[in-house]
Amino acid sequence: MWLDDEITEADRRFVRTHHPARALLHRVDPYTGLTEADFAVVHRWLREGDGSV
Repeated sequence: MWLDDEITEADRRFVRTHHPARALLHRVDPYTGLTEADFAVVHRWLREGDGSV
């Protein structure tokens, strides 16, 4: 799982190349930080898989 305020194509490429398992790259607004909506996305992503990160 990758939570960041800047996710670029280079980041996506790195994850595709070096991370064989499913991965979540989620952008967080740098001005508001993590919000309940962000946590909901993470929670939903974890429930959809086997729970491993």
